[in-house]
Amino acid sequence: MASRKIIISHDIYGSKRSQENLDGDFKELQVKKYNIEEFFELYYQLFYEIEKKGKHSHTTIVNASTEYAGTPPNPKDLEIEDLKQQVQDLQWEIDSIEEEHPFLPNNSTVIQARTEPSLRYYMQSGRRRQIKSDEVFDLLKTRAGYTQDTPNEDFSVLLSMEAIQGILPGPDINSQEDLNIDIAYINRFTPGLNPNDPLDNINIYPQQPDLRVNSSIPETNNYNVMAHIEEPPVTPEGLSIPNIFNTNSFNQNAASPLGTYEYNLDS
Repeated sequence: MASRKIIISHDIYGSKRSQENLDGDFKELQVKKYNIEEFFELYYQLFYEIEKKGKHSHTTIVNASTEYAGTPPNPKDLEIEDLKQQVQDLQWEIDSIEEEHPFLPNNSTVIQARTEPSLRYYMQSGRRRQIKSDEVFDLLKTRAGYTQDTPNEDFSVLLSMEAIQGILPGPDINSQEDLNIDIAYINRFTPGLNPNDPLDNINIYPQQPDLRVNSSIPETNNYNVMAHIEEPPVTPEGLSIPNIFNTNSFNQNAASPLGTYEYNLDS
């Protein structure tokens, strides 16, 4: 077998030429970096190839995202919360409608208890609001056109404590700013029992007639019907009471005597 000679040649570069002609980077060994947009493009491409459960699955992605970002809101829960907010807004509008007392006008009537001059109230939205500040009381007096020397009795409407308790209460007035609160806060006010408030210790009983205890009507158990029937008067002289008979054709066989008065002219 004849031998064959193989000639191998190669170029030799100097230091300077090697930097100019040779690429020293390892491009094939670099790991490609993906941005967020490329990640989602690849995710959507492989969406149906990803298993539902397992190590590399949709479940793994959901659990990791939920742990980091939290549970996504349920659309039904969002709708319920929106409806609740609408109800609250409508209720606020309803509660903001100003009420009226039939006799005591709003924003102009100051009430004072006859027996307790320190108990003073201001009418707003049909409710009595206790005035806890002398400064506010003097301000209301000035607004009404009265001087500070005017006696409080001439400026206020004097009522008994029972009458005052019959008016719905509102929140107390401690400062001038309390005069300008929203009507809804006044209408929504729910009072609590205050042992130090004289009005809370008054018991008002409605005057409802009770036939069982009404003194003008005798007790049923002791009531004798016959005791209240008067005897007929004695027949006057000159009057006779003859018997007459029922002559109706349909009741002739069962005719019965009826009593009547007949004056006797001969007597």
